[in-house]
Amino acid sequence: MPPGARVHHFDELSERTQHALATASPAGRLDIDTTTSRLSRGDIVVFTDYVRVQ
Repeated sequence: MPPGARVHHFDELSERTQHALATASPAGRLDIDTTTSRLSRGDIVVFTDYVRVQ
């Protein structure tokens, strides 16, 4: 992680921002309004994927 990078936890983001991150294109392109999402270029989002076993 680069020094000075801001870190956000996925579950602390707004639902709108969570949805935008979860549906990002495979190339990683996001359509997020940085003025309302608290995210900026170079920020890091911490996320862990869960799998349900049935």
